Amino acid sequence: MKVSMQMLRDLGVCDGADQYIGNWFAAHNFDVIDYEEALNTLLQYQDAGQDWIDQNYPDTDHSDFAGWVKWMRDLPSRYDAITYFGDHIAENLFRTADGHLHESLAAAQDHRRRMFAELRQGHAAARVINGVKVGAAGTETWEVVDLASVDLAAYDAFVWHDSTTGLNHRTQSAAEAIAFDAEQAKVLDAIDAAETAAQIEQRITDESGVFAVWIPAPRADPAPSED
Repeated sequence: MKVSMQMLRDLGVCDGADQYIGNWFAAHNFDVIDYEEALNTLLQYQDAGQDWIDQNYPDTDHSDFAGWVKWMRDLPSRYDAITYFGDHIAENLFRTADGHLHESLAAAQDHRRRMFAELRQGHAAARVINGVKVGAAGTETWEVVDLASVDLAAYDAFVWHDSTTGLNHRTQSAAEAIAFDAEQAKVLDAIDAAETAAQIEQRITDESGVFAVWIPAPRADPAPSED
């Protein structure tokens, strides 16, 4: 990564560092230098730099040379620093919210789609409610019911799997079955919200490939691939 004095100013270097480092750039007739050289030079001037601060910027927000060093060390983790000169590299490397890496945006998007599709499938299985009809001889007939579209009075009981206990739950109350189904709908809403928030990131490096940051990738999803 390269560093210039104008870059440091544009990225918000404080007034004291602007003056001190700017004088060093001017004295050495530098326009652009390598980041590592800039950082190492700053470290070499630790004592002299603090003495200069004490004389020129005492008791201010800019009065700690160690703060200047930290600001410089943080530069490689800043997108605006890595991309400042426009010679950065947008790599074909993408990261999904679960930490998996992918070599194309389409692959990352497909991975995210499949991941949340599996969550919905699991949710659908957990949400199944069986309506129970009891015959004259006490025999039972179970059938999966859609609470919104069937006559609940036609059933003598309702059964579903309770994931909190690992057991089936049975009730004669249609209202209780409806309440369970409503709570399960909230789970689906949460899955939908999680998918919307699940960001895909792309790795951006400086021109040397040494320093990198992750930035949000485009949101548009491709057509689902064939399973």
